Amino acid sequence: MKQTPKCTLITGAASGIGLATAKRFAAEGHALVLVDQNAESLAAAASAMPEGTQVLICAAKVTEPDAVNDCLKQAVARFGGIDGLVTSAGIVKACNSLEVSPEDFRSQMDVNVTGSWLFAQGVAKDMVRCGVSGSIVMIGSVYGASGAPMRAAYCASKGAIHNLTESLAVEWGPLGIRVNTVAPTGVRTPMVQAMMDAGTYDTKGVKARTPLGRLAEPDEVANACWFLASDQATMITGTVLRVDGGWLANGYTFT
Repeated sequence: MKQTPKCTLITGAASGIGLATAKRFAAEGHALVLVDQNAESLAAAASAMPEGTQVLICAAKVTEPDAVNDCLKQAVARFGGIDGLVTSAGIVKACNSLEVSPEDFRSQMDVNVTGSWLFAQGVAKDMVRCGVSGSIVMIGSVYGASGAPMRAAYCASKGAIHNLTESLAVEWGPLGIRVNTVAPTGVRTPMVQAMMDAGTYDTKGVKARTPLGRLAEPDEVANACWFLASDQATMITGTVLRVDGGWLANGYTFT
């Protein structure tokens, strides 16, 4: 039975953490299934992979079960099966919790949690079908283990991801499927940059609280995803791996 994934599906693959993760796995010789809702950006991401990388792109919304199932069918038809999954698709909308709309709360839960769940369940079914000892890596957050103003829905969604990881690791471990989460601090991605530009991301505050004094880079998160998926982590499951520069270890704010 295989231990290292050879075909990895990555959601949110058109930019940020997802794109960096795709490049990292491609560098290890993986075939890739890249999923994102933006077809044009997805095509650009595919063209950015190392020469010779086998790539299938699927433009789809991760919240739509039919679209998810179609992506999985295409992946199986092209590569015979899926050995690994990284669920990187995610959104955040900063808003005063007294004013956040039901629609905005629901959309963050749907993309961040339901989208991860739909792909995890679908990929796990295929792993069982193929008898593969596979790996699933979800993207959590330091906010999955701590609160933050203007982030009620996002914090709730990432806390759910952390708990979903543990639950699936317990249930799917006997099937040979490992499930882990990478929990980064703020990462220098287009999504975070847009929040900086809008004045809804406290970069100075994040750096002040972080002992290493900076945001994470997408490649640093991608490296953690690769480690958890690789043969170097075959006894690791149900773990939330912090890539946070010491954020959660810090009990006070530096001055």
